[in-house]
Amino acid sequence: MTDLPGSPLGAVIGGRLQRDFILPFEGKHRLNVVGGNLPYAAAAYAFWGGRAGLYARGPYEFPLEHLDILSQKGCDLTGIVRVREPIDDRRFIAYTDPLSPHYDNPITYFAERGIPFPRELIGYGSAPSRFCSKLEYENFTARVNDLPRPYLDVPAAHLCPIDYLSHKILPSLLRAGMIETLTMRASACYMDPSFWEEIRGLISDLTAFMLTEAEALRLFRGRSVDLWEIAEALAHYGPEFVLVHLPDGSVRLYDRMGHKRWVIPAYPARTADPTGMLDAFDGAFLLNYRKKFDAVEAALCGNVTAAVCMEGFGPYYVLDTLPGLMSARLDVLRARVSSA
Repeated sequence: MTDLPGSPLGAVIGGRLQRDFILPFEGKHRLNVVGGNLPYAAAAYAFWGGRAGLYARGPYEFPLEHLDILSQKGCDLTGIVRVREPIDDRRFIAYTDPLSPHYDNPITYFAERGIPFPRELIGYGSAPSRFCSKLEYENFTARVNDLPRPYLDVPAAHLCPIDYLSHKILPSLLRAGMIETLTMRASACYMDPSFWEEIRGLISDLTAFMLTEAEALRLFRGRSVDLWEIAEALAHYGPEFVLVHLPDGSVRLYDRMGHKRWVIPAYPARTADPTGMLDAFDGAFLLNYRKKFDAVEAALCGNVTAAVCMEGFGPYYVLDTLPGLMSARLDVLRARVSSA
């Protein structure tokens, strides 16, 4: 493997590349457009000035030109693995209010809204299984030999939701290289009591672990409903920081080393399409954490980026944001941070 061209990579970001079919609560539907969590996280990272190597396994037919904008922003696409095995890269999302996504029964939602059913969605009866396999690889599951060798020489990495086995394989592989900062967002498919014994090993090497309130409560069902107690328990397994996202957009940030609890407020934004907002948060968090190693400041940057993301459509909307707008919003949020 030859060295990557251009300036050094600041991070590796791994996730899913998908074709999105989105029916927003209001506004025009968006069908068969570039999506998946990887472009949202990568665009946010690039907006804040970072250059990342991107990793995903996708179908051979996936059009790489959909990622041209990220390439122009300095992202490296060497890690995009296109395989000939079948991978259903379609993702259907319908919103019944500005923040409530539904992933099943697309025919029903298209019929209710009087929109012709797209032929590209034929055969898509429901969302993929909500539970990961502990043993069986999906065709999109990470393989040990997938990552380009130079990706192991970067100082930071973030893993978007993929599946259980990918999140089991990739952290140890990345930590075996030069990775100093490793963040990961939980995959909903393993945030379940049936994976209780596996969670400790899954998150032990992380700098920061991100999850939603719903995922936290489902994993700890029968054990706890206190989010701070849950965050502290997860941090005890290894992560320096645990970030729990609430439905209102605020974040509970637990700092294991400092034994501190922070409430990061949401920036009040007009919601056009919330798709990818958590992934945008993650990309912004990683880049800004690496600047100052200040998790509170990084989370603030994450929340203002998530707010911008949900005000527009698609993963690249954030790239057109004026830097001054982000700075002004950061000033507003900094004054509202509180400790708990």
